[in-house]
Amino acid sequence: MPKEFQNLITIELPVPVRQKPNGVFEARLRKFGLNLAVSSKDYEKLKPKFLAALTSCKLPTSQEEPAEPAGAPLFETVARRWFELKRPTVKRGTITFYESLFRASLLPAFAGRSIDGIRQSDIQSVINDYIEAGKPRTATKVFQTLKAVFDFAVGDDLLEKSPMRLMKPPKYEEKNGCALTRAEERELIELIRESNCAPEVKSALLFLLYTGIRRSELASARIEGEFISVLCSKLRKGYQERRRLIPVTPMLARWLPEMDLDAMRTVNPNALTQAMKRLMPSHHLHELRHTFITRAQECSVPREVVSVWAGHAADGTQTSNVYTHFGKEFMLKEGRKVIYNL
Repeated sequence: MPKEFQNLITIELPVPVRQKPNGVFEARLRKFGLNLAVSSKDYEKLKPKFLAALTSCKLPTSQEEPAEPAGAPLFETVARRWFELKRPTVKRGTITFYESLFRASLLPAFAGRSIDGIRQSDIQSVINDYIEAGKPRTATKVFQTLKAVFDFAVGDDLLEKSPMRLMKPPKYEEKNGCALTRAEERELIELIRESNCAPEVKSALLFLLYTGIRRSELASARIEGEFISVLCSKLRKGYQERRRLIPVTPMLARWLPEMDLDAMRTVNPNALTQAMKRLMPSHHLHELRHTFITRAQECSVPREVVSVWAGHAADGTQTSNVYTHFGKEFMLKEGRKVIYNL
């Protein structure tokens, strides 16, 4: 062993050795400005291999800058690295969500903390703050994101174990909403007609009610003969965009002549959410989608067909999801069933 290291590596300061899940032994030294890691499948060969690597190293003097700061990197550094690697695989809306979550919640909570200095109790305290503030959904998102960051750190050999490995996710029951009753649907139509909302907002609300599309899909909607065509907004990034067809039902046909689809496509989705909240505070915009899907099934349209209109998988079978392709004539015939009194 080089003389300059003999007084540093002692019985009181052993070189840590760990065995990875794949059975490989690894010795690491992250002190004195060094960042040395040596691996071997044979434990007996690890020591001479490590000493050989150590011999080739040069111990930085007090006048020299270390090649890399001692200790693990900051949480912020690791989190940003994870985020940048994830960025190409997610859509813009998801990126915006992560940016907001990091800026408002995660980076302030662990500012200046090294990734290996954060304990389970620190993370639980952050999550508890959101639960106590009545924000269980945010608490769940914080848990999921932190777990991904710490798993990334383990996978990148920055940590031996994640502090979250024994933690359980917060309990959060997502509110899925419900369909409007027919009386509520009639009330909503009257409220829309009497409101001072812009014409394109009024039309857009009715359009969502009688097509069941998501608010994020409105900008892609177009009329193709007797069908409404929209781009599915729930595809993961990297998957080919696909359009789905929804027949113009008798309920939609009543309103379609009054609608300016070009103007509707320019409406900000948030404006629709806010308008629905003003008109019917006890319901939210996504419940218009629930209502269309429910009414279609009440009118005896098969669930598999409604699933296609909604952009959902028909069911868990390969027969429905891969090999079933409904023809346009059949879809139109089913669409004509969606007529009811309010």
